[in-house]
Amino acid sequence: MDTLRIAIAGVGTVGSGLLELIDKNKNFIQSKIEKNIKVKAIAKRKRQEKKNIDHDTLVFNNAKDFLNFDDYDVLVELIGGDEGVAKEITFDALRKGKNVVTANKALISKHGVKMIQIANANKCRLAFEASVAGGIPIIKIANEFLISNKIKKIYGILNGTSNYILSKMYETKSDFLQILKEAQNLGYAESDPSFDINGTDTAHKISILSLVAFGNSLNLKSIYTEGIENIELEDINYAKMLGYKIKLLGITEKIGKRISQFVYPCLLNTQSNLANVDNVYNAICIASDYNDNLFFQGQGAGSHPTASSVMSDIIDLSVVKEDFFDLKYKHIKKFDDFSINNRIGSYYLRFTTEDKPGVISGISKEFKTNNISMKSMLQRDSKVKNLASIVVTTHMCQELSMKKAIFNINKIDFVKKKTKILRIENI
Repeated sequence: MDTLRIAIAGVGTVGSGLLELIDKNKNFIQSKIEKNIKVKAIAKRKRQEKKNIDHDTLVFNNAKDFLNFDDYDVLVELIGGDEGVAKEITFDALRKGKNVVTANKALISKHGVKMIQIANANKCRLAFEASVAGGIPIIKIANEFLISNKIKKIYGILNGTSNYILSKMYETKSDFLQILKEAQNLGYAESDPSFDINGTDTAHKISILSLVAFGNSLNLKSIYTEGIENIELEDINYAKMLGYKIKLLGITEKIGKRISQFVYPCLLNTQSNLANVDNVYNAICIASDYNDNLFFQGQGAGSHPTASSVMSDIIDLSVVKEDFFDLKYKHIKKFDDFSINNRIGSYYLRFTTEDKPGVISGISKEFKTNNISMKSMLQRDSKVKNLASIVVTTHMCQELSMKKAIFNINKIDFVKKKTKILRIENI
C-alpha cells in the first residue's frame, strides 16, 4: 500500500488527541483508506511528554524546522494564532505544493483567502473543518451535502466557554464572575478568557462560515460583535420568567446582495432547540432553499472531537484526489455588509428608574415617536431603595429606531442607570 505521510506542528490538546487517535485506530483507518499511515515528524514544546509517537518519528522542538523539511504529504498545523510560526509554516507548505490541514480559526479568519489563493496556484489543498465547532462537520455539510442547495443562513452557539457560563448562571442563579472562575478552574475557560467572552472567537467562526456558505471574502472588522461580559444575573432571571434563555449566537445570512454577520447574546424561547443546548456544547443550524433547517449539536472543542475533524480532513486530502469540493479563489468576492442598524426584530429592555408616577408614560412616548410597540412589561422593586426595574419586550422594529428611542430615554431624569438592551431571536 501507499504511505500517507503526516507532519504535525503543535502537540497540545488537539495534537495529543490526534496522535492518540492515530495510535489506537491506525489499523482500523488503514484498512478503510488502503494506505499506511506514518507520522514523519512532529514539533512540540520541550516540556511535553513523548506519547503515542513512533521511535523513528522526527521530533522538532521548534516548528520553524518544518521550513527545511518536506518529507510529508500533509502538514497539520495545530499551534494556533493568526501570525508568527503558524502562518509561516502553513504558507511555506502551500507554496511547496503540500496539502495543509489546520484547526486554527484565527489564522483562517485572517489569512484564509490568501491561503486558498496560494493552494489553488500550487495545485495543493487546504482543509479547516476543525476550525469551526470541533466535532460538528458543518463545513462538509455546507460544501458537500448541500452542494445543490443555495444556503440562506447559518446560525448557532459556537463557543463552549460562553455557553457554559450562561447555562450555569441560569441553572445555579450565580453571577457571571463566579461562574467564570468555576469555568477556569475546570479548564473550560482560559486564564485570559477575553476572546471567548467578548465574542471574538465566535466572530472568527462566523467569518469562516460566511466564506464557506456564500464565498464572502474574510473581514473580521465587518462583523458586528458583542460578548457576554455584561450579562447580569438579573437579566438571566427576568428572561427565565418570560420564557427565554440567553445564549451567545453567531449569525450569518445572505440578504439580497448583502451579507449580515452578527455575534451577540440574545433571548431564545425555552422551547427552541438552540435554547436547550447547554454547558460546553455547540449547536449549528443551517437553512437552505431545498433543505429548510438542519440542526447539528455536539462538542465544539476538546481533544477527541477536534482530532476527529482533523483526521477526517487528512484522509479527505489524501484519498480524494480531486479538489471538487474545495473553495476556489476565483469564486470568493467581497459582498456589501448588511448593517446591524437595519436589523428587524424584537427586543428585551430593562430600565432602572425612579419609582414614581409618569415613568411608563415617558417611556411609551419615546416608543411611539420611534414606531416601537410594547409586547409585554414586568415591573419589580429594585434592590436599591426608591428605584424600580421595568422589563419590556417589544414587537418587531428596526434596530436604528430602537437605538434612537433608548438614547432619548436614557437622557430622561427618572432613568438612573443605562438601559440594558438584548435582542430576541425567534429561531
